[in-house]
Amino acid sequence: MLNLLFKRKMLAGKNRLAALKGWPLAKNLAFLSVGLVMLLALYAGFWRLLNYLEGVQVIGPMLSWKLTSMVLLITFSMVIVSSIIISMTTLYYSFDLKFLFSCPIDLRVLFLDKAFETVFYSSWTLLLAVFPYIIALGRVKQLDPGFYFSYIFVIFPFVLLAGSFGILFSMLVMYLFPSSKTRDITWLMGSLSVSFVYVAFRFTKPEKLLRPDALEVVAQYINYLQSPTAPYLPSWWVTKAMVSYSAGNWGAFFSYAGVLFAAACAVYVLMYYLSGIIYMKGFSGAQNSPRFRGKTRLLPEQKLALRYAGFKDLLTCYWKDRLLLARDARYWSQAILIAALIVVYLFSIRQLPLDTQDLKSLVSFLNIAVAGFVVAAIGLRFTFPAVSLEGNNYWILKAAPVTAALIMKEKLLISLVPSLLIGAVLIAFSNRLLGADLFISVLSTCTIVIAAFVISVMGIGLGALFPDFKVENIHQLESSYGGFIYMACAMGYLSLVVGTQAWPVQMHFAERFGRVHPWDWRGVALCAAAYAILNAAAVVIPWKLGLKNLERQDI
Repeated sequence: MLNLLFKRKMLAGKNRLAALKGWPLAKNLAFLSVGLVMLLALYAGFWRLLNYLEGVQVIGPMLSWKLTSMVLLITFSMVIVSSIIISMTTLYYSFDLKFLFSCPIDLRVLFLDKAFETVFYSSWTLLLAVFPYIIALGRVKQLDPGFYFSYIFVIFPFVLLAGSFGILFSMLVMYLFPSSKTRDITWLMGSLSVSFVYVAFRFTKPEKLLRPDALEVVAQYINYLQSPTAPYLPSWWVTKAMVSYSAGNWGAFFSYAGVLFAAACAVYVLMYYLSGIIYMKGFSGAQNSPRFRGKTRLLPEQKLALRYAGFKDLLTCYWKDRLLLARDARYWSQAILIAALIVVYLFSIRQLPLDTQDLKSLVSFLNIAVAGFVVAAIGLRFTFPAVSLEGNNYWILKAAPVTAALIMKEKLLISLVPSLLIGAVLIAFSNRLLGADLFISVLSTCTIVIAAFVISVMGIGLGALFPDFKVENIHQLESSYGGFIYMACAMGYLSLVVGTQAWPVQMHFAERFGRVHPWDWRGVALCAAAYAILNAAAVVIPWKLGLKNLERQDI
């Protein structure tokens, strides 16, 4: 029966590929090309790092293997956290579960099918990102192609074990607390775990390994380099198996590989047994919604709507979306990740090895593009999907006496304040940490505020131009061709913003260096005009195109 479910997935994938023709095929090929370029860039970076570490006298080989064990440990941790979050959807909220439960399929077999699906979705992107590292490692160590096959051989039980932790956790939690609220709490816990791993890794300052003076200190810890990293976890077993293969020690390699496969088999036999006892109770409880126990009261938006009748429709839609945001734990979990991103961003700015005041001010100016990229990345998660997240309920808005323009304005109102706040915080604190001069501080702050507004408008406009009201997962919107176009437009806009301001900034530094009459006011006026035209085009074109498409959109 399990092979039948696997065959169903394979046929679905095959049919999906066969249906790709014309524009969809070209779109996917373009995305595939971009992905390959990114993997090649990762490979080049990993090869340079490992080649540098391998060249360190005495401890070079130990450094590269120690780094490998750390990479695998982080991968193991991230797969666990990802499987906790994804298993809640695949095991209890997947759209095809009700159909599958109505079929003559054994409960345990159905559970195993969804468990393997969870492992795949929680690990494939991480493994794809780590594979360039493994290729670079094999090249630096001058190993034969069999090394990569041995890695694939041992990584299979590795990901099965990592995914099993999240699956077992979700099963037990849903069995003990069978409620849809449990999913929300699990998402929050998963986001906290990801944030903790991300922040903890950054605070270890891994860049010190690239500095010769730091390596002199590391050389004093040869015993540490030789000691196991989490010896009782599968990440260390995989590392030792790879070390054994590189040394030609086949007995040790198959010993560690056997331990990995034995542990994976034992865990999945345990889950197979437990699923017949606790899976159905958790699934049944997950379908229930908690009762509303609050008090009915007028919210600020409703009070304003009653007072200002002209804004009644806008404030009513705003009230609806604000309640949805407050009740959806996925957004709160994303807020935790954003907070971790801001902390790491500011910590990285603080650690930059800058010596002179002028160099710090120059970095503060260039930081506009980096902070803008962060705002755009957050917009890809919140702003761009805003229209599509109406889903199948969009027909209610189409039937209501509201215009498409009002819907877009309300979506912009929801996302604009967080974007402005995040952009301003990043630039203000960065300027403070770097000690930028007054001109650069004022320029960068004003620029990021305008950029945050433009990127938000761009996100709503392009989100309305490329809506998908039948999407099941928000990550599908982020990875869609519309999301790619949004990020490409945002990056192009930020590049042109820095370009239009580069000439006046050059005049500013020329004045600081003592040049006589450094300011060319005709050049400043030309840059200001180009900047104004750029912002106007970035606001008007996506908004008009999105509005036109949304007006003719039908459910």
